[in-house]
Amino acid sequence: MKKLSLLIGLLIIITACQNNEKEASVEKNQAVEKQEKKPAFDHKAYKMKGMLIAKNTFQNFKSKIESIGQKEGLPSVVHFCNDNAQKLADSLGKIHKVEIRRTSHKLRNPDSKPNADQEAVINNYLQLQEDQNKQMEPVIMKDEQGYVHFYAPIKLKEKCLQCHGQVGKDIHDDVYKVIKEKYPQDKATGFKVGELRGIWDIKFLEKPGQ
Repeated sequence: MKKLSLLIGLLIIITACQNNEKEASVEKNQAVEKQEKKPAFDHKAYKMKGMLIAKNTFQNFKSKIESIGQKEGLPSVVHFCNDNAQKLADSLGKIHKVEIRRTSHKLRNPDSKPNADQEAVINNYLQLQEDQNKQMEPVIMKDEQGYVHFYAPIKLKEKCLQCHGQVGKDIHDDVYKVIKEKYPQDKATGFKVGELRGIWDIKFLEKPGQ
Protein backbone atom coordinates (compact mmCIF):
# COMPACT_ATOMS: atom_id res chain seq x y z
CA MET A 1 0.00 0.00 0.00
CA LYS A 2 2.79 2.33 0.90
CA LYS A 3 4.51 1.52 -2.40
CA LEU A 4 1.31 2.27 -4.29
CA SER A 5 0.90 5.60 -2.53
CA LEU A 6 4.54 6.47 -3.25
CA LEU A 7 4.07 5.56 -6.92
CA ILE A 8 0.91 7.68 -7.22
CA GLY A 9 2.68 10.63 -5.59
CA LEU A 10 5.61 10.28 -7.96
CA LEU A 11 3.27 10.22 -10.98
CA ILE A 12 1.54 13.38 -9.72
CA ILE A 13 4.89 15.15 -9.37
CA ILE A 14 6.04 14.07 -12.86
CA THR A 15 2.71 15.15 -14.42
CA ALA A 16 2.90 18.52 -12.68
CA CYS A 17 6.45 19.07 -13.91
CA GLN A 18 5.45 18.17 -17.46
CA ASN A 19 2.52 20.60 -17.33
CA ASN A 20 4.81 23.34 -16.04
CA GLU A 21 7.26 22.63 -18.86
CA LYS A 22 4.44 22.77 -21.43
CA GLU A 23 3.17 26.08 -20.02
CA ALA A 24 6.67 27.52 -20.06
CA SER A 25 7.16 26.30 -23.63
CA VAL A 26 3.84 27.84 -24.72
CA GLU A 27 4.72 31.16 -23.05
CA LYS A 28 8.14 31.13 -24.71
CA ASN A 29 6.62 30.44 -28.14
CA GLN A 30 4.07 33.22 -27.65
CA ALA A 31 6.85 35.63 -26.68
CA VAL A 32 8.83 34.66 -29.78
CA GLU A 33 5.77 35.11 -32.00
CA LYS A 34 5.12 38.56 -30.53
CA GLN A 35 8.76 39.50 -31.10
CA GLU A 36 8.60 38.30 -34.70
CA LYS A 37 5.40 40.24 -35.35
CA LYS A 38 6.80 43.39 -33.78
CA PRO A 39 8.48 45.61 -36.42
CA ALA A 40 12.24 46.13 -36.16
CA PHE A 41 11.60 49.87 -35.81
CA ASP A 42 8.72 52.32 -36.01
CA HIS A 43 8.48 53.26 -39.69
CA LYS A 44 5.68 55.76 -39.04
CA ALA A 45 7.65 57.65 -36.39
CA TYR A 46 10.74 57.91 -38.61
CA LYS A 47 8.56 59.03 -41.52
CA MET A 48 7.01 61.82 -39.46
CA LYS A 49 10.41 62.95 -38.15
CA GLY A 50 11.92 62.87 -41.63
CA MET A 51 9.09 64.89 -43.13
CA LEU A 52 9.41 67.56 -40.45
CA ILE A 53 13.20 67.79 -40.85
CA ALA A 54 12.96 67.97 -44.65
CA LYS A 55 10.28 70.67 -44.41
CA ASN A 56 12.31 72.67 -41.90
CA THR A 57 15.46 72.42 -44.04
CA PHE A 58 13.58 73.45 -47.17
CA GLN A 59 12.05 76.46 -45.42
CA ASN A 60 15.50 77.55 -44.22
CA PHE A 61 16.94 77.24 -47.74
CA LYS A 62 13.97 79.02 -49.25
CA SER A 63 14.02 81.99 -46.86
CA LYS A 64 17.76 82.58 -47.31
CA ILE A 65 17.66 82.16 -51.10
CA GLU A 66 14.67 84.46 -51.50
CA SER A 67 16.26 87.11 -49.27
CA ILE A 68 19.54 87.04 -51.22
CA GLY A 69 17.73 86.99 -54.55
CA GLN A 70 15.67 90.06 -53.67
CA LYS A 71 18.65 92.02 -52.34
CA GLU A 72 21.46 90.94 -54.66
CA GLY A 73 19.93 89.07 -57.62
CA LEU A 74 19.99 85.48 -58.82
CA PRO A 75 23.73 85.28 -59.62
CA SER A 76 24.36 85.84 -55.90
CA VAL A 77 21.96 82.99 -55.11
CA VAL A 78 24.17 80.66 -57.16
CA HIS A 79 27.21 81.81 -55.19
CA PHE A 80 25.35 81.25 -51.92
CA CYS A 81 24.28 77.72 -52.87
CA ASN A 82 27.80 76.82 -53.92
CA ASP A 83 29.37 78.14 -50.71
CA ASN A 84 26.73 77.51 -48.06
CA ALA A 85 24.03 74.99 -49.03
CA GLN A 86 25.69 71.93 -47.51
CA LYS A 87 26.99 73.93 -44.53
CA LEU A 88 23.43 74.97 -43.75
CA ALA A 89 22.23 71.36 -44.06
CA ASP A 90 25.03 70.19 -41.76
CA SER A 91 24.17 72.79 -39.10
CA LEU A 92 20.51 71.79 -39.15
CA GLY A 93 21.52 68.13 -39.08
CA LYS A 94 23.41 68.63 -35.81
CA ILE A 95 20.29 70.08 -34.21
CA HIS A 96 18.19 67.08 -35.21
CA LYS A 97 20.95 64.44 -34.77
CA VAL A 98 20.83 63.45 -38.43
CA GLU A 99 22.83 63.79 -41.63
CA ILE A 100 20.99 65.71 -44.34
CA ARG A 101 21.89 65.10 -47.96
CA ARG A 102 20.34 65.87 -51.33
CA THR A 103 21.20 64.06 -54.51
CA SER A 104 19.82 63.65 -58.01
CA HIS A 105 19.90 61.83 -61.34
CA LYS A 106 20.92 65.18 -62.90
CA LEU A 107 23.67 66.62 -60.76
CA ARG A 108 24.79 70.18 -60.37
CA ASN A 109 27.55 69.35 -57.93
CA PRO A 110 29.41 66.09 -58.76
CA ASP A 111 30.21 65.68 -55.05
CA SER A 112 26.51 64.89 -54.55
CA LYS A 113 26.66 61.73 -56.67
CA PRO A 114 24.13 59.16 -55.38
CA ASN A 115 25.23 55.93 -53.76
CA ALA A 116 23.60 52.58 -54.60
CA ASP A 117 20.69 52.99 -52.16
CA GLN A 118 20.00 56.56 -53.23
CA GLU A 119 20.17 55.63 -56.90
CA ALA A 120 17.64 52.84 -56.37
CA VAL A 121 15.23 55.26 -54.70
CA ILE A 122 15.69 57.83 -57.48
CA ASN A 123 15.06 55.24 -60.18
CA ASN A 124 11.91 54.10 -58.43
CA TYR A 125 10.60 57.67 -58.28
CA LEU A 126 11.46 58.22 -61.94
CA GLN A 127 9.50 55.09 -62.82
CA LEU A 128 6.51 56.36 -60.84
CA GLN A 129 6.83 59.67 -62.68
CA GLU A 130 6.73 57.84 -66.01
CA ASP A 131 3.72 55.77 -64.94
CA GLN A 132 1.25 58.64 -65.37
CA ASN A 133 2.67 60.59 -62.43
CA LYS A 134 1.81 58.06 -59.71
CA GLN A 135 2.16 59.24 -56.12
CA MET A 136 5.76 59.38 -54.85
CA GLU A 137 5.71 58.48 -51.17
CA PRO A 138 8.59 58.87 -48.69
CA VAL A 139 10.64 55.71 -48.14
CA ILE A 140 12.09 54.44 -44.85
CA MET A 141 15.03 52.04 -45.15
CA LYS A 142 17.90 50.66 -43.08
CA ASP A 143 21.40 50.68 -44.52
CA GLU A 144 23.99 47.90 -44.08
CA GLN A 145 25.29 49.51 -40.88
CA GLY A 146 21.83 49.53 -39.29
CA TYR A 147 21.13 53.26 -39.65
CA VAL A 148 17.64 54.34 -40.65
CA HIS A 149 17.25 56.61 -43.69
CA PHE A 150 14.31 58.79 -44.70
CA TYR A 151 14.10 59.29 -48.46
CA ALA A 152 11.64 61.68 -50.10
CA PRO A 153 11.21 63.23 -53.55
CA ILE A 154 12.14 66.82 -54.32
CA LYS A 155 9.86 68.14 -57.03
CA LEU A 156 10.68 71.24 -59.02
CA LYS A 157 8.68 74.33 -58.14
CA GLU A 158 8.04 77.21 -60.52
CA LYS A 159 10.58 79.58 -58.93
CA CYS A 160 13.25 76.90 -59.29
CA LEU A 161 13.04 77.19 -63.09
CA GLN A 162 15.22 80.29 -62.85
CA CYS A 163 18.18 78.05 -62.04
CA HIS A 164 17.00 74.61 -63.24
CA GLY A 165 14.70 75.27 -66.20
CA GLN A 166 15.45 75.68 -69.89
CA VAL A 167 18.72 77.49 -70.65
CA GLY A 168 18.05 80.67 -72.63
CA LYS A 169 14.36 80.57 -71.74
CA ASP A 170 13.90 80.17 -67.99
CA ILE A 171 17.55 80.69 -67.02
CA HIS A 172 18.96 84.11 -67.92
CA ASP A 173 22.41 84.29 -69.49
CA ASP A 174 23.99 86.11 -66.54
CA VAL A 175 22.75 83.41 -64.17
CA TYR A 176 23.85 80.53 -66.39
CA LYS A 177 27.29 82.08 -66.72
CA VAL A 178 27.76 81.92 -62.95
CA ILE A 179 26.34 78.39 -62.83
CA LYS A 180 28.93 77.19 -65.35
CA GLU A 181 31.71 78.99 -63.48
CA LYS A 182 30.78 77.37 -60.17
CA TYR A 183 29.67 74.03 -61.59
CA PRO A 184 31.56 73.24 -64.82
CA GLN A 185 29.98 69.75 -64.97
CA ASP A 186 26.44 71.00 -64.36
CA LYS A 187 23.64 68.77 -65.66
CA ALA A 188 20.81 70.13 -63.52
CA THR A 189 18.91 72.08 -66.18
CA GLY A 190 16.03 71.37 -68.52
CA PHE A 191 13.52 70.57 -65.78
CA LYS A 192 9.81 71.35 -65.89
CA VAL A 193 7.54 72.28 -63.00
CA GLY A 194 6.50 69.22 -61.00
CA GLU A 195 9.27 66.95 -62.29
CA LEU A 196 11.55 65.03 -59.96
CA ARG A 197 14.54 67.25 -59.23
CA GLY A 198 16.16 64.84 -56.79
CA ILE A 199 15.69 63.34 -53.34
CA TRP A 200 16.22 64.03 -49.65
CA ASP A 201 18.30 61.49 -47.76
CA ILE A 202 18.03 62.05 -44.01
CA LYS A 203 20.13 59.58 -42.04
CA PHE A 204 19.25 59.19 -38.35
CA LEU A 205 22.47 58.94 -36.36
CA GLU A 206 20.88 57.13 -33.44
CA LYS A 207 20.23 53.51 -34.38
CA PRO A 208 16.90 51.90 -33.39
CA GLY A 209 17.05 50.58 -29.84
CA GLN A 210 19.89 52.84 -28.73
